[in-house]
Amino acid sequence: MLGGSYKNLRMRSELGYRSTDVFFEGRQFYLDVNLRYKLDKGVAVAFEHRFAKRASADGLRQRSIVQLELDRSVGRFSLGYRSLWQHSYVEWGGQREVFRNRFELGFDIPKWKFDPEASIEFFNWARPQGWSYFGTRYRVGTQYKLKKGHALSLALVHDRERDRAWPTHRWITSVTYALNLRQL
Repeated sequence: MLGGSYKNLRMRSELGYRSTDVFFEGRQFYLDVNLRYKLDKGVAVAFEHRFAKRASADGLRQRSIVQLELDRSVGRFSLGYRSLWQHSYVEWGGQREVFRNRFELGFDIPKWKFDPEASIEFFNWARPQGWSYFGTRYRVGTQYKLKKGHALSLALVHDRERDRAWPTHRWITSVTYALNLRQL
């Protein structure tokens, strides 16, 4: 079916934990399974499914994502764009259909291992009453390659809700360890 183009197909999974403001007051454990197909240099499409268990809810929460990814390097700058449609399997009237758009910018500093990265992401909800722009996420950080196939990312994330009576504005410290088995 795919012929020789199977080399452009990647599968990844992610097991994660999200806490509340107090780290040991667990909010959610999740498992993501992702299939990504590279159409051309700098263009990819992906499908992802998430299974999540929240401490405050019975059963598993699930969502599916279809996304388009674009990336390009211009000199020392790396530019990226990600557009996705997210369907959450929740009761009718809940936030089921979400559209997210993220713009990314990175800069390669010569002979420096902590190159800066920044992004901004916009969240829109296709609700029964119409379109709702309900949030923005800002992120600044860096990634450090520990050794081949191992990386550590540190970032400061700011979430700003809108389109609701009492919006929340959260500051999140993000620490991510990545293991790339293909590079080992």
